Amino acid sequence: MENFEYELKMAIEHILETNYPRKAFWHFDDLIDDLKSGIKAGDDAVVIKNMVINMEGPYPLKLGAKTALIHTACDVVAMGAEPKFALNAIQAKNEDEIKLAVDGLRKQSIGLNIPIIGGNTQTVEELKSCISVAVFGELIDENLIIKDGGAKDGDLLIMLGDPVEGDVGERIYKAKKKFDTYLEILENGIKINACKDASRGGWLGNLLEMLIKAKKGAEIKSLPYPRATRYLGTYIIAVPEEEYEKVVDIALKNKCPVVLFGRILEKPKLIIGTKEYISENKMLELIKKFPYKY
Repeated sequence: MENFEYELKMAIEHILETNYPRKAFWHFDDLIDDLKSGIKAGDDAVVIKNMVINMEGPYPLKLGAKTALIHTACDVVAMGAEPKFALNAIQAKNEDEIKLAVDGLRKQSIGLNIPIIGGNTQTVEELKSCISVAVFGELIDENLIIKDGGAKDGDLLIMLGDPVEGDVGERIYKAKKKFDTYLEILENGIKINACKDASRGGWLGNLLEMLIKAKKGAEIKSLPYPRATRYLGTYIIAVPEEEYEKVVDIALKNKCPVVLFGRILEKPKLIIGTKEYISENKMLELIKKFPYKY
């Protein structure tokens, strides 16, 4: 119990980290024509016209060589877009590190069919070795953007996909299966009200962000993963109850894990099992702290 209380505290601190940057850049949204989702929304990616863009990193070089493109593309897909191409930036100490980074990114690029068409590579010895990636995607339906704050009262909460872990080949396989399944769900016209990648902050931190933006609560009846703040790389999806079985049908066809773990509540609070971990008053306080505008 004490460990979960600590994880809850860490999850809240994590989502507070972006408050200052969002406030500092807030007005820049107003300078972009056809911006559909930008700094004010604070979503997983930026949407301009039918283009969805996300940038992630810097990752430590060895980790980025296994997952940087995978993780960056994950947020683009979550918003309902098919990744089209990517750019990367590599800071390495020497040629061996450059080769390690490039070979890993190339494997991810080929496995996910996301060409890397440019970027920057440098070797500055006093800097830490790292990788950043930007992915550009296109909405599969220009009138459909899946936002992370769109959950509705009564929606079922599901976790889609395997935890993205292991060597680079295993990560590519798991991520592509999740991408293909999720996009097929959308292409079949199945209603998805909200989706968010359970990345840094784990399922708990990212679920809290979804609830704060939607000004809703949640009742959790099972644990999608025992460590609540661990990076998973799976999708947290809020789906109307009548659409749930259709999601399961497609997941089964693609052999993609899908786990039902809770339900969205109208009142903004967090209940797990028999205990209320965040009261309505506390959740309302959190909502006031976050500068989101949907």
